[in-house]
Amino acid sequence: MNAADQATLRSGLSQACIILLVCISVTAPPIVISSALPFFKAEVLLVPLVAAIYLWLFLTGVARPIGFNGMFVIGFLYFACNAFSIWYGAAILGHPVLLRDLYELPKVWLPVAFFTIAFEAPLSESAIRRLISFFSVSILLVCVYAGSQFFGLGFTYKLNPYYSMGGHIDVALEYARRVYATVGNPNVLGALMIFCVVLYVLGAFFRVGSPLRNIFVALSCLATLVMTGSRSGVLNIIVALLLILAVAATPGRHRIARVAFFLLFLPALVWIFAAVAASNRETLERYETLKKPLEIDSLRQRLDGGWEQGWSDFKSSPMFGHGPGKAFLNPHARFEAGEQVIDSEYLSVLREKGSVGFLVFLAYYLYPIYLIRRGRKAAQVSELLTEQMPAHVVCVNAGFIMGALALIMNVGMSTFYTPFLQGFLWLWFGIAAGCAARLCAVIPVQHEERLKITRLRQVPA
Repeated sequence: MNAADQATLRSGLSQACIILLVCISVTAPPIVISSALPFFKAEVLLVPLVAAIYLWLFLTGVARPIGFNGMFVIGFLYFACNAFSIWYGAAILGHPVLLRDLYELPKVWLPVAFFTIAFEAPLSESAIRRLISFFSVSILLVCVYAGSQFFGLGFTYKLNPYYSMGGHIDVALEYARRVYATVGNPNVLGALMIFCVVLYVLGAFFRVGSPLRNIFVALSCLATLVMTGSRSGVLNIIVALLLILAVAATPGRHRIARVAFFLLFLPALVWIFAAVAASNRETLERYETLKKPLEIDSLRQRLDGGWEQGWSDFKSSPMFGHGPGKAFLNPHARFEAGEQVIDSEYLSVLREKGSVGFLVFLAYYLYPIYLIRRGRKAAQVSELLTEQMPAHVVCVNAGFIMGALALIMNVGMSTFYTPFLQGFLWLWFGIAAGCAARLCAVIPVQHEERLKITRLRQVPA
């Protein structure tokens, strides 16, 4: 096999791998291997298979060596912080250690694996377009399932046991029609829909694929977001739209057209939100409580219950935390006892890993954002990049906004430790960072070509 054939095979396999992982991350149900183990997502179980295939291709000379990236260092440091907090909680603070606590150690490597797989994939412009097209089908299936739950269609009652997290999730679906589709929780589904609205609105901005498809997918995701009854989702979609507007207003030849499109698109978003919310009394009543946000019951329960307890735990061990301590810090036991779950990833990490672990935890988000930001700057420097590689530009901007939104969402929910978001989010971080690297690599080439043209023009006839 010559070098050209190897490059073609490598590109095709990478493309198929990323499309498969991204699509099943939002559609496949959790897999229960044993009652003694936590459930696993399909994309997690595929990581060892991907690694085995890569190793075989590497030994046969088809695959290239994996390059070093900063996520390896971050994963190692967070692994060390977790291991030390478990020891500290047991040896110094006297907390019992359960076998489930040790599962926190391999878990820290999952974002590293997802990011690296996507970052190393040699995706061309056409491959990214194909990825966005295939993913639109997957996310529309999620929206159809959510809409079927909202309207109480019979087949959903056969599917729900495979996706539901049980307990109050099913009660909320029956009583208030708070849909959860394939991700087991209405608030998590709301976060996923926001990320997808960002991706496909930007796809329409930069004319990647069919504009009608992009608009349809974005509106479908917005309608699904409203069906979740997630009040935090409504606040986050407002932030997302502001960030999208900032991208639209970026200086460039098509800035006025993009801003005009956004302003024309906004009334459709508002109309869909109002129409879907008004179709169900309980959903409408939930959103009406946003008129007095500080009096919302769930916020008061967090501020006066779980957050206060979590902050108290953190203050008692601020440097190294208490460790996972599921026997000591079990949120489900506390919920059954009448106390509230914390529902803040920042506060959960602070009390479990302390301030040292918290700083490393932030690096999981800040490092990809740093890489992606370089690609955004490259696209802003060269308008030609936006014309030649629009799918790359869409992924870079979408990844940057997803990262910013995830940091905001972690105040009142979880993105790192939520299995239904972890694979999806770090795969897109890796895709966006890879796109950013390719955009940055093109800039010197374009600069050299411009210099050659300038020199030729300076040569006397």
